[in-house]
Amino acid sequence: MTLSINKLIEEADRCVTCGLCLPHCPTYKKTGSEADSPRGRIQLMRAVAQEIIPNNPRFNEHIDLCLSCRSCENACPNNVQYGALIDLTRAIFNQKKSIIFTLAKPFIRHRQLAKSLSWGLWLAQKSTFDTWLKKLSPALRLMPQIEKPTAWKTQYFASAPSKGAVSLFLGCASSTIDTHTLKAAIYVINTLGYDVHIPKQQTCCGNIARQMGDAKESKNLILKNQQNFRKDIPIISIASGCGAGLNDYLPTHKIEDISTFLIQCDWSEIAIKPMQARIFVQDPCTLRNVQKGHQAVYQLLKKIPEAIITALPENGQCCGGAGAYVLTQQEMANKLRDDKINAIAHHKVTMLASSNIGCSLHIAHGVREANLKVEVFHPIKIIAMQMGWVDSSSTSTLKH
Repeated sequence: MTLSINKLIEEADRCVTCGLCLPHCPTYKKTGSEADSPRGRIQLMRAVAQEIIPNNPRFNEHIDLCLSCRSCENACPNNVQYGALIDLTRAIFNQKKSIIFTLAKPFIRHRQLAKSLSWGLWLAQKSTFDTWLKKLSPALRLMPQIEKPTAWKTQYFASAPSKGAVSLFLGCASSTIDTHTLKAAIYVINTLGYDVHIPKQQTCCGNIARQMGDAKESKNLILKNQQNFRKDIPIISIASGCGAGLNDYLPTHKIEDISTFLIQCDWSEIAIKPMQARIFVQDPCTLRNVQKGHQAVYQLLKKIPEAIITALPENGQCCGGAGAYVLTQQEMANKLRDDKINAIAHHKVTMLASSNIGCSLHIAHGVREANLKVEVFHPIKIIAMQMGWVDSSSTSTLKH
């Protein structure tokens, strides 16, 4: 991404201010403010870029409140690249000076440091120290019970004659607190006949850095991934937030969400246990609006005999679990999540599938606060368990 004000103005000029984006913007729905709509924000971006209005805290408030859900892009008749606009605006005008983010950078860049942090969190959860930490840091309240840190191999071979190979993107959050889903993904991919490669030097997708307006850091992270992933096989992501970031900024590689990849595979020889249950599906914005792969989740889960697969009502609205947004914009994030929790309660949801760890953590936290008995799973974990995979980290059982 070239940090060009002229590029920003040129793209902003493509907005014809028709307003078709307004009904699709979650923050506009909540505030009713034109400045919190895609159309309004684009006008503000252009005005600041042209020095018509100042780059001041009031401008930053409206930019910060944007979730980057990109629902507006689906509604735009002129195909304005709003995601690129908001990223560019943050990089040029809205860089955040955060002590926490600065301290976190080494752990985000280097997987070995992140693994050390995982050990600390795992040990803390095994002790009374965990309660004190959660009082100290709101971020830790979102965390589920994590599994003992995993030493990943560089390659996991297919359980049958190999039909090909893929690379697996671990992700910062997933490799720290969602290792069971990564293991489930490896199991399913191997069972379907594909080898799984895990590059040791892979790093973060760069999304958090982009949210903070740190273009240099996000560029370095993308470059490191570009150097360490093979170009001749697809990169599979289990977290749609990571997949969307790679999709936008790593054009040299083929990026696929795991559900999109799996529905292209041959399932004719795969035995799947039936499940007499209704599974509701929450569509992450990054999967629906960026990767355009949300329908693959439904197709995958429908392979489970007797299961009823249903979209969670109002799936087009963001849940508020947009990366660091849950920490930097807690009020709006919780308002959006409350809509999901209300839908879950109203429809008596007991099992929810989501393909993004940010959404899952945010919604699961809301479910706990509302004292609802709902299991939140990644769809790949559900399908893996019905194929015979045993999740040793969980006491949950699925109804067969």
